[in-house]
Amino acid sequence: MSRICKKKPAVCTDEPLSNSNICQKMALLRNILSTAYGPTGRLKQIHNNVGGHVLTTSTSTALLKRVDMSEPLLKMISTAVQHHTACYSDCGLFMGIFTLRLIENTQNNGLRTAAAAKVYKHLVEECNMYLKGDSCGCKVPVDFSNSDSLIALARSMIASKPACMLNSRETKHISSLIAQAFLYSIHCNSSGVSCFGRTVTIGIEGQSVSDSSVFPGLLVDVPEMLQHADLERLESGLFKVVLFSVSLSGDISEVGDVTLEIHRGVDPERDLLQQLLKLGEQVVMDKVNLFACQKVVHPILQHYLRKHGVVVIERLGLALMEPFVQLTGAQAIASLCSSVPVEAYGMVKEFCLQSCGSRELLQLLPSKDAAVSTMVLCHRNETMLEELKMTCKRAEHVLRLTLREPYALLGGGCTETLLATHITHMNCSKASTIAQALCISHSEFIMAVKAFCSSLQSVALSLEHDGQDCLIDLTYAHRWVPDIYSKTCSCGLVEDRSNLEKTPLKTAYHTFSPVSLENTDSQPRILDSFSAKLNALNVAVEMANFVLDVKYIIKDIN
Repeated sequence: MSRICKKKPAVCTDEPLSNSNICQKMALLRNILSTAYGPTGRLKQIHNNVGGHVLTTSTSTALLKRVDMSEPLLKMISTAVQHHTACYSDCGLFMGIFTLRLIENTQNNGLRTAAAAKVYKHLVEECNMYLKGDSCGCKVPVDFSNSDSLIALARSMIASKPACMLNSRETKHISSLIAQAFLYSIHCNSSGVSCFGRTVTIGIEGQSVSDSSVFPGLLVDVPEMLQHADLERLESGLFKVVLFSVSLSGDISEVGDVTLEIHRGVDPERDLLQQLLKLGEQVVMDKVNLFACQKVVHPILQHYLRKHGVVVIERLGLALMEPFVQLTGAQAIASLCSSVPVEAYGMVKEFCLQSCGSRELLQLLPSKDAAVSTMVLCHRNETMLEELKMTCKRAEHVLRLTLREPYALLGGGCTETLLATHITHMNCSKASTIAQALCISHSEFIMAVKAFCSSLQSVALSLEHDGQDCLIDLTYAHRWVPDIYSKTCSCGLVEDRSNLEKTPLKTAYHTFSPVSLENTDSQPRILDSFSAKLNALNVAVEMANFVLDVKYIIKDIN
């Protein structure tokens, strides 16, 4: 068959980074990410031109997932940032800003791509060595013997998301809940390799944030007709549980995608109901106390079970199946045509009613160390609640990463300024030797170091959105913002004093080796995830080198 219209040739763009239109789009993306960065970042509203849901956020995940990009280079950067946040849950904006700044500074300094790539690779390796070394001045250990550092890490993540709309008291409360949920998810008596438990999140709209709480075990909607008296009639001890993943509605359409042969005079729905009641008789004989189903349970079966003192939970939902199995030890039964095997039953220690804001929920407590908890989050409206739920989920994941690498980095831009100062000092003193080893000129090496460190500092500068100057002290290389109410650096570790010299970050200053703080009782107020920022730093340099190396973009327009 012949084509209706003639096939068009592919469009080839030579040297895409010399194209002003592409550079403008990259600058626009960098500006979007920069203005959303930090506790005072500006919120972004995303909506389409035909109406629909309006999203208000400042997180990189939500922004990049919903902003459609036509430029291939920007798509690659966006995909890399989203993949990073999917694995590490933090530092997505840091990675995006640093990547784009590194590309811009390379272009503005007229550096050769090959020379820049060599230097950037060398510098990021030095960053890795410094950050992983014992002498690192921007790394602090996470102490699991008390919750202070865990709460500080969680609080830093919550405070950096202004769309959550929390005041300082609410931020402190939610941070404590995140640390509590994290601790609940760790098995107490595990030996050897063990998996994390689960934290189930329930959102309640229209309630005060202070009503939010964390409960051990699993909270589910209270079954209809369940009264306090029904629970009081149950004897104390372990309660037997059965769980079904198949619909028990008795509807013939729910049997599945199969061909049924129905004989004359047979009523399939009546026979199906008889099978359900036969199943009910078995679980009553086996002294089951809690009957749960992912889908619907037939009203007659429910009535039969309740008459025999069995608590029935229906419409559990797919999302709660895994934590329910983990909590009870029950095996999900996917057939109603066979008897329930003994090994499929699970146990719970207790179930009771809990009032959570405007809702009443049924709490199931595990019979053993199941490490399952439920976080009930309340907020004033849907937009704030959704942002809070997503942020809490990611903050708990960041805390889990600290078990693998029990460190945190100084927040508030202090890690960026300190790292940039260290890298500048280390490499300027050995510039000729390193340049010769990399087979590039001395001037190219110095310009590449300047571009790299300037890109790091630009991330620290992006934290300020109100027109104030960002300063760096010339002793510890921490970031400062002039504030009559604050007498410490941005991370809270260094206290101000009269002889501590400072200079604006945007100005030139002499190179120096940052002094490490020793024997100090001060604790950093703001912390960043060590694992997340280290990975973001490495991937940002890889992406910048990759984009700088692109010579042609070939686009099929058919």
